[in-house]
Amino acid sequence: MRVIKAATFLLLLSCAHFSGTTRGVEIEPSIVLMPGSADELFGFELVISEEPGISAQAFQAIIGSVSGPGVLTFDVTTSEAVSLETGYWLYGNSDAVAIDHGDGSYTFGDNPDNAIAEALLIDDIMARYAFTWDGTEGDYTFTLDLDTSRSFVLLEDLISKEALQLPTGVWYDYPIVSADSSSFTVHIPEPATVILLGLGGFVLVTQRRL
Repeated sequence: MRVIKAATFLLLLSCAHFSGTTRGVEIEPSIVLMPGSADELFGFELVISEEPGISAQAFQAIIGSVSGPGVLTFDVTTSEAVSLETGYWLYGNSDAVAIDHGDGSYTFGDNPDNAIAEALLIDDIMARYAFTWDGTEGDYTFTLDLDTSRSFVLLEDLISKEALQLPTGVWYDYPIVSADSSSFTVHIPEPATVILLGLGGFVLVTQRRL
């Protein structure tokens, strides 16, 4: 009987271990650039959406694949560009590193360059990805490579890694039209629609000022 109880306990323990919530730094995509015509830029940032309560030395985030009806061409220079460097969580304000791997995957990260850890905070920006849009309207899906050996936050000891993870549940807003645990889909409308949306926003702002 004791053997059966022990086996049952171990089974329940293993189930809890494998089905429990994964520890990680929760990141949420935020759309920052929406193209108005072909050859303009589409871009998003990965923003910390839940207080992680950890200090860290560096990070790396990888988009494993991009799919959609048209072509998005990765723009390394714009992805690296930071108007206010301290607005990003870049360890020691080191330079951003954006890489096009040539196989449909893209990396954004930084590297530890001194011995002072910095705390991660809500609304810290972990990464920026910018793409030139070919003008094809539709839904574009971005899948993150969340394997901790590839996308991670490097902790103070320069050895331990904390996973990156998207939020669970319904957290997305248009133009993000769907999401799951490892990907999100953005609708990029036809240029005329983008222009009308922009004009609508301008009218609203003008009315508020009057």
